[in-house]
Amino acid sequence: MKRILCKTAIFLLLFALLLPTLSGCARETDEELYGTVVQLLEESALVNALCFGTGLSPVKDESEGYLTPGYAEATEASRTEYGVSSVQDITDKIRAVYSTSAAESVESVVFEPVRLENTVLAYRRYFDAEDGEGNLCLMVKKDYEPLAVGSVSYENIRIVKHSRSRAEILTDITVTEGEESRTDKDVSFLLRYEEGWRLDTLTYASIK
Repeated sequence: MKRILCKTAIFLLLFALLLPTLSGCARETDEELYGTVVQLLEESALVNALCFGTGLSPVKDESEGYLTPGYAEATEASRTEYGVSSVQDITDKIRAVYSTSAAESVESVVFEPVRLENTVLAYRRYFDAEDGEGNLCLMVKKDYEPLAVGSVSYENIRIVKHSRSRAEILTDITVTEGEESRTDKDVSFLLRYEEGWRLDTLTYASIK
């Protein structure tokens, strides 16, 4: 009996010593993660266009039922294009791509006004409101100036580090705005595993 207990204790000790090593191993191969990275970058392009780019278009004729100046209901065509009809829909798309901390950064810019004491420095871009008949509508700021370029492509994607919970990639990014384009080499992005891989770095390319 003592021998069995001794062997069990030794096994548990060895397992405890090996656990940190095992936890550092990747959940999948670099090749498998590569496919996930490509998918996340492609999905982030739509999210970035929605949140920081051209985004939803406001209707030209604002309904009398809305009381917030500077905002109008998003057009049906633009809502269909992005597949959203409410703030919750936009939030779901953000959190399918970005980690919790990164998503919170995006949401704070898109859904919350930026204030300094009693002064609003930047207005929220989207919010849900009720029209004069009590229908829920997705509202958009009419004079929003995009922060991100219209087109982004990723090339030469490389996985630099890859563990069970974190990964780092390098990629070349080509951004296009109108007839002009530029390529940024070796741009670094981090990923975090949260019940699935998520981008832990915002990927939108700003207009220069």
